[in-house]
Amino acid sequence: MSEETPPAEGKRRIDRILAPGFGDDLPEMEMEELRTRRDLCRAEREYLSFLRRLLQGRRDLLRDELERRRSGGDAGPLVERITAVLAEGSRGPSRGEAVLVTVPEEEISLARRRIERLLSDAHLSDLEGLSDRELEEAIERIDGEEREISESRTSVIGIHDRFQEEMKRRFRGELKGLRA
Repeated sequence: MSEETPPAEGKRRIDRILAPGFGDDLPEMEMEELRTRRDLCRAEREYLSFLRRLLQGRRDLLRDELERRRSGGDAGPLVERITAVLAEGSRGPSRGEAVLVTVPEEEISLARRRIERLLSDAHLSDLEGLSDRELEEAIERIDGEEREISESRTSVIGIHDRFQEEMKRRFRGELKGLRA
């Protein structure tokens, strides 16, 4: 079973979206199919955005610990540090859009497990127990993973936007026909 799609699909959603031909022949595609594929892109974009936010939060925690050590600051209670770091790093939707698709619980769990595997040796509950080198390596892994996710997200956004533009083109054409 794949990580990012229901069992009935057999392939991950991202693989279907990035497969050759997924966004071909838009002018000939039925409107319902356009919507379905656009919505598939939107769901994947939201999943990838969620995954990036999880990574960014963890990276911010690791960087905060490194900075605290280098500046000689007091560790303070972990819960307060986490709250402060996450409040500083909070981000809204990156394209200035409202979130239209809720990430399902199953995908939230998948995202968390993916990050836990990535950071299996960087125990965030014991930041002080990690060496500076272990923190730096964890940050490097997160940065690499975030780059990959961002590249995929950029591709998905491009495909989504093509579907969206085709739908707008059709609606404009229908409006012209109604005015005539």
